Amino acid sequence: MPDQTVGKNIRAARLDSFCVLVISGSDRAEFLQGQLTQDILKLETAGTTLAGWTSAKGRLLASGQLIAVDDECWWPLPANIIDGIEKRLKMFVLRARVKIVQSAMPVTGLLGIQAHDRLQIADEAVSLEESPIRLADGSIVMRVIGDSDRAWLIGPAAESHEFKSATESSWVLQSIRTGLPFIVADTQELFVPQMVNLDRIGAISFDKGCYVGQEIVARTQNLGRIKRRMYRFTTSNTIQLPPGAVIYGPDNTTGKVVLSSENRKPGELLAVVPIDAATGPWFGDELKSIELTSQPLPYSTID
Repeated sequence: MPDQTVGKNIRAARLDSFCVLVISGSDRAEFLQGQLTQDILKLETAGTTLAGWTSAKGRLLASGQLIAVDDECWWPLPANIIDGIEKRLKMFVLRARVKIVQSAMPVTGLLGIQAHDRLQIADEAVSLEESPIRLADGSIVMRVIGDSDRAWLIGPAAESHEFKSATESSWVLQSIRTGLPFIVADTQELFVPQMVNLDRIGAISFDKGCYVGQEIVARTQNLGRIKRRMYRFTTSNTIQLPPGAVIYGPDNTTGKVVLSSENRKPGELLAVVPIDAATGPWFGDELKSIELTSQPLPYSTID
């Protein structure tokens, strides 16, 4: 039987554009319950969950995977939004016993895990399960929710592993292919959570109590007002379509890019477009010279 501990085909991408927000304190669960789209009981019981954080108008400020580590919650977020998220979250703390700080811990993404359930990291044999694994040096390893071929590696071990190197763009590309979006500076407050399919990937609870933006999110769901969804597209061209860029569809419709594999050929992207026009044709430029081809996601977008 092959040794599943070595993981020779696993690649590691140093995610320099991500930082970790650490939320701690005895009131952290209650605090996050009043802020995020997900029921934080899932974080307390499962050790991890997907969630979004919206403005009072129900527009996403951040989204991603939260990880419970001892008495703390670790939230890997794009570096270009983490300052604003930290400051804005602190405004809601008031008298709650909650501490919110950025961590300087390095973040690495592991790709190509596939059937490996045991890895050798920092001289430790690690069993990958459905909950976070804490290493002796304080690092954590956690599978990506919705993509078992990837895992987060956060802490000192993110710099001391022996896996083959991968580029950060490989991590983004896999996020595109699995339909797992994250919000960056240029896409903050552009989308309600359902537009980027957070309801499809289990990042929204419609049964929990109130949270910031909850009224808008619930109304969008209950009144059937989801008019736009996130879809995946490819193109044979090398694309220059950063997050927030406009794409062009039939009858003068437009969409907004969520994530893209910039400077790769062929190009791939996630974009929010009107549901009625999702089948296209869609183009990456106003002159309609860069044709975009619709591709499936690993989950249904049909309401």
